[in-house]
Amino acid sequence: MPKYFIFCFIIFAFGVSYAEYTEHVETDTVIVTDTKTKEKGQTITQEDMQNMNVYSLSDALTLSPSVMIDEGGARGDTTFKIRGFSSSTIPVIIDGISTLNPYNGLGDSSSMLLGDTASVTIQKGYSSMLQGSNGMGGAVLLTLAKPAEKFEVFLKTTIENDDNFDFASVYNIFSLGFKTSKFYFKNTLQYREIDHYLLPKSYKSMQGSLQKDRNRLFSDRNDIKNTVIAGTTPIDGLDIWFAYIYSDIDKGMVSPEVSSVYSLWGWDYDYHQSISLHGKYEKKNYELNFLAFYDTYDNSMSMYSSLIHVNYDAPYRTSMYDEYAAGFSINGSYKITDNHIIKSAITYRQDNHIGYSEDSISVEEDINITENKLSFGVEYDYKPLKRLTISGTLGFDSLIPSYFFSKENSFNNKLGLSSYNVDVINRFLFAGQFGIFYEFIDDNNLYLTYARRNQFPTMSDRYSTQLGENLPNPNLKPEVADHVELGYKGSLFNMLYIESALYYSSVSDKIVVMQVPNPVVPTTQVDCLMNLDKVSLYGFEFLSNIYILDYAEIGLNLSVNAYNIDKSQSKAAVMTYYPLFTGKAYVKITPCQYIAITPVVEYITSRYADIYGINELDDYFLAHLNINFFINEHFQIDFAVKNLTDTLYETRQFYPLKGRSYTLSLTAKI
Repeated sequence: MPKYFIFCFIIFAFGVSYAEYTEHVETDTVIVTDTKTKEKGQTITQEDMQNMNVYSLSDALTLSPSVMIDEGGARGDTTFKIRGFSSSTIPVIIDGISTLNPYNGLGDSSSMLLGDTASVTIQKGYSSMLQGSNGMGGAVLLTLAKPAEKFEVFLKTTIENDDNFDFASVYNIFSLGFKTSKFYFKNTLQYREIDHYLLPKSYKSMQGSLQKDRNRLFSDRNDIKNTVIAGTTPIDGLDIWFAYIYSDIDKGMVSPEVSSVYSLWGWDYDYHQSISLHGKYEKKNYELNFLAFYDTYDNSMSMYSSLIHVNYDAPYRTSMYDEYAAGFSINGSYKITDNHIIKSAITYRQDNHIGYSEDSISVEEDINITENKLSFGVEYDYKPLKRLTISGTLGFDSLIPSYFFSKENSFNNKLGLSSYNVDVINRFLFAGQFGIFYEFIDDNNLYLTYARRNQFPTMSDRYSTQLGENLPNPNLKPEVADHVELGYKGSLFNMLYIESALYYSSVSDKIVVMQVPNPVVPTTQVDCLMNLDKVSLYGFEFLSNIYILDYAEIGLNLSVNAYNIDKSQSKAAVMTYYPLFTGKAYVKITPCQYIAITPVVEYITSRYADIYGINELDDYFLAHLNINFFINEHFQIDFAVKNLTDTLYETRQFYPLKGRSYTLSLTAKI
């Protein structure tokens, strides 16, 4: 613990030494949306994230309506839904590169640290089709931060204490950058250590549960992330840069369910590296962008039969993944006249997944898959009137498997079990969208959009046997979604910003799990994924910021999200973890230029935890408090209380979340 106080003191001394007591400039809003263009999406800036104590992608996503965070589960991952679409249908794209796992399309949004990020943009339904395949439910776009000054340093440390005021975690960011007329460089190092977290005082242990007290089992973890950007601007309009990202996620053992029936999984290691080369050239009426990248993913997960086996490090099975994704994209735009703009893109990506299993005797290759994805997109914008823009986009995506090996598939072939055989096939998709955007007065826009989007099933969906408990379905078809949205966004009287939308989405060929006869033992059944269901998702979103002189700001985002199950072969009665109402509000009070006090509240209605509507999670209300002290333009102190009421709540059944905690952050920057 003393080392963290020493670190804090260094930051304090550093900030004071560079102090210049100039007037502090406040940011206007937590959610920034460009009202003068047709681009949809809510953008959260780095400065907003710092002031709102947002450290990870899952934290940032909660600032947008219709986003539902799903934390917990056997894998220990934090996933999300946007308007009912799961995170596997919403790519997380960092500077043009989709970062989700090539095999199962998943990612842990709580481990995606944002200290190296300039902004996060959340698009829903109608989103860019020039980013490559998939994106049926939208897209989350992250932009890495480049240096903005000749020389800049950013230091921040955040120390968290639990409800007993014992040390719980620390999160450090160190960033160093410089910029000349021809070159720039920036390195951002992030380190987060979570020692533990406490459950709320109202938690009561269930009979048979491993969790006996408030100190959450296996809640410790470490995250390291290093991001390097180096670039050159040799001539006017040309920007070429190299980016390297390394992340090491050490979750260790995953916190088990608090019920009498639980699973015990552990992560031995989880590494991700990304190397990319970017180029951008702008001149008069056209822009050209180039990207080439190579990403690697390596992780190992072990399964244990009991706590005794955990203590003796004796898993009954260990599964290891060795994966890469490589590819390139070229996109550009040409302004034909002031009224006509055309954009196009070509994207190629190759995904490779190798899975190994390990027992007490040997390590064997279980599966090896290589697939190629090639995508084309063309977008045309036409302005028949000064304030009216009509936009249309056409897209083509292809999925071409080039290599497939499965140990189980080979074994089943020898036994003549044709029901388990996998015969890979090519897939081709067409997509399109259309939008009308009308600026009826300055900075006030109405829009009507339609989008037809598709989603390739993941490798896991098509090929996984789930340790022999699942019948693979290589002929699984893509899911198809049709989105319609009517919305408004605009600013009024320099004191009010509003964004609202009515949306409707219809999903056909929805993938569901069905029980089918086991071809090995016909008297039993196994799971099999099939394209059988159809659902409709619809709702209303509202986001606003109200500015009262220079002393107060009120922010609100809420959503009403409903659905119809139009057809369900699995006899599903409800959609799981789908609350009818989500809401978040804050009041930012600025009595002077040196302090801001921001209470935050959020509320989510009850949700069902199973498709039959039997188990229901309670609604919950959370309150938080953020206090920012702006010492000067170089130094800032932040204090926060999270879960102020120490509420016991869950976003996934049998995985209770953190109780009340206190954080202190110290920031110094040049």
